[in-house]
Amino acid sequence: MSESKLIVFIYLLGETKAIPAGIFTHDNDLPMGIFAYGQRYLERKNCLPVDPVALPLGKAPREVLINGGLYGSFRDAAPDYWGRLVIAAEAKTAPEAMSEIDYLLAANATRVGNLDFRLALNDPEPELLPPNFNQLADIITAAAEIESAGTTSPYFLQLLRQGSSMGGARPKCTVEWQDSLWIAKFPAKGDTINMPRLEYATMTLAGNCGLNVPEMRLIQVGQQDVFLIKRFDRERTGSGWCRSGFQSSLSLMQWDEGEHHNWSYPAIAGRLRRFMTTPHIHELYRRMIFNILVRNTDDHPRNHGILFQGNQAALSPAYDIVPALTRPGVTTDFRLAMSVGNQGREALLENALSQAEQFGLLKGQAKGIINELVHKLRNWPGHFAECGFSAENIEQFRPSFRKEKMYG
Repeated sequence: MSESKLIVFIYLLGETKAIPAGIFTHDNDLPMGIFAYGQRYLERKNCLPVDPVALPLGKAPREVLINGGLYGSFRDAAPDYWGRLVIAAEAKTAPEAMSEIDYLLAANATRVGNLDFRLALNDPEPELLPPNFNQLADIITAAAEIESAGTTSPYFLQLLRQGSSMGGARPKCTVEWQDSLWIAKFPAKGDTINMPRLEYATMTLAGNCGLNVPEMRLIQVGQQDVFLIKRFDRERTGSGWCRSGFQSSLSLMQWDEGEHHNWSYPAIAGRLRRFMTTPHIHELYRRMIFNILVRNTDDHPRNHGILFQGNQAALSPAYDIVPALTRPGVTTDFRLAMSVGNQGREALLENALSQAEQFGLLKGQAKGIINELVHKLRNWPGHFAECGFSAENIEQFRPSFRKEKMYG
């Protein structure tokens, strides 16, 4: 039988215990899903949509046929590539042998956002048991064994499993430290450069350029660097952890992961107007320009998020910004993962100016943002040196940073 039924739970604003919101029926063969709100849930004065775009409150059930038959907020709450490797290793099977429902049920209290998925109404609240900061050395060992052999010891698997969280392909784990939850990102098999240090340097550079970024740390565990980024969808209170709703831009737009031709910054900006104020849309433009200037080509719509606090929405802090390295002498022309302007995905500032009005910007305002970022990024070599990179490393990164002229 390919059909499964799950109870979808939600953590409402300011609450630390989830309540049932409705039933999700999923056919893994088609694949297709359909969700229906429970009447008792809809009668609550503080009820919230489980997916603000696809599943508004009170509407008749609507089928979903994209992204494995999962609504956007459901897919965002599921583990991504690395989390699936860990979960499959614990289940002693191949990742592709598990269904989307298996992954929804296997994720734990560290999943992103404010949703949970259970088989029955009386299933217990999942315990939040992320590894402690002082267990990072064991976690790094476990991650390396997963990458090399596809499995590790049951003890290590349990540590990784309890900390599986936000998506991406690189090894990572949620850890608890200083009364907060942090995502710890580790070196990966086959790395030719220090990726945790590179991400730390680029993300702090983004903060220096005025982008909204989370709190970050770069620490050493043994001989290895670990990049720590504070979870922005969790807040500790006296009674437990409060959760913010989260939705990726992919889900906001209801795009399928294979619809690369539709991915577009201006389109996301247009949709954001339904949910948030103009400064957030200007922030998206600033991030797009920064991605052009530092050659971040992994800027796909899952790497832009929206936080929901009750009925209030905001662009999440920026995350996963890393330059794509290139060799000296190779053409400086490249494309982003999403359309920028009239010339599609071409990573050109003129292209970024061509549809500035979609971000609520006059041409002069857009040029002002570009000039500010061009000016601030001129000192990127000094910043990278302060972050511990050698002169040789900096020369290695130099082809990735655009040399742009100021606009008059």
